[in-house]
Amino acid sequence: MRFGDQRGIALVAVLWVVAILALVAAVFMREARTEIALTRNLAEEAKAEALAEAGVNRAILILLGLDETIPWRVDGGAFAFDYGGGTVRVSLQDEGGKIDLNRAGDAVLQGLFTSVGVGQDAAQHLVDAIADFRDADGLRHLNGAEDAEYARAGLPYDAKDAPFAATEELLQVFGMTPEIYAHVAPYVTVYSPRRDVNLGSAPAAVLKALPYLSPDRVRSILERRAAEAGSGRRFRVIAVTVLVEATTAEGGKVMREVVLRRSGGGTRPFDIVKWRRVWPSDIAG
Repeated sequence: MRFGDQRGIALVAVLWVVAILALVAAVFMREARTEIALTRNLAEEAKAEALAEAGVNRAILILLGLDETIPWRVDGGAFAFDYGGGTVRVSLQDEGGKIDLNRAGDAVLQGLFTSVGVGQDAAQHLVDAIADFRDADGLRHLNGAEDAEYARAGLPYDAKDAPFAATEELLQVFGMTPEIYAHVAPYVTVYSPRRDVNLGSAPAAVLKALPYLSPDRVRSILERRAAEAGSGRRFRVIAVTVLVEATTAEGGKVMREVVLRRSGGGTRPFDIVKWRRVWPSDIAG
């Protein structure tokens, strides 16, 4: 082999080595950038988690009357504050202002379902199915469903025959769909201390669903509530949902839902009966 050919082969070999090294370097840099981005995202999410915790703690101070620096309400109205380089948005909703799945009458449940677009007949079937789901007997209501109906539909469970322990159990009621549940979930509860709905703290959607309230009455309640919003009036609530949305300056975001219920005594003022992370798709539009 001639010397010139050897030089050519060597040059090609060097070029291949350089190309391979450049490819390895590019892959390494891409992986490094990805790792840096993931680390930054994790750090921002951790900051947002901490901010969300701060929002829950501030809500507790407010409910105990220990923080009167900002106006607040328990009908789902939100307030926001800046803290730790981020923004925290907090809303408080009295559970007594929701419709209790274990206490509400048939007419109230019927009004709730029709208010979100369910037809009258389908709403009546759901109301009767809820009654069969939560009562202890095996007697089927006219439009309801007991164990036989669940079995015929191929469902892997029966009617519970016991009170609802969580609102998510509504998804197990015969005839309930995820779409209907998504619309009514923000307005139902299993934690209300009362049989009726507290008109002073009920969301507008709940007021409009109550069959015994006329549109004029609903409008009057909401107008009076708006007028009293800055009066400093305080409500003592037994159970409350705290919804917190925390956002960092770099885009980290965490939403937290906590249900607090006043404890029976001792040094702990509230028991935490529900604690979960909320995703944007969980919030009804």
